[in-house]
Amino acid sequence: MVILMSEGLKWFQCPVCKESIHWKLPEDDLKKVKRFPAPIVIRHKDHYLICYLDSHYQLADTEIATSFVEGKSKE
Repeated sequence: MVILMSEGLKWFQCPVCKESIHWKLPEDDLKKVKRFPAPIVIRHKDHYLICYLDSHYQLADTEIATSFVEGKSKE
């Protein structure tokens, strides 16, 4: 059995509230990405974070979203 570094839960410390965040990669969506680092938006409590993943699905950078607009796509 081979377990890749990209599999399983990821975790990091929230830069806003300092709590540990555990999250699962959206691997099906990441297979469609053509350019890296890929931004992933995470809603955590009352704030949003933007996490950038490299081509190996490792955390490359994290930003605090200071403002945002939520939208919905049509299927």
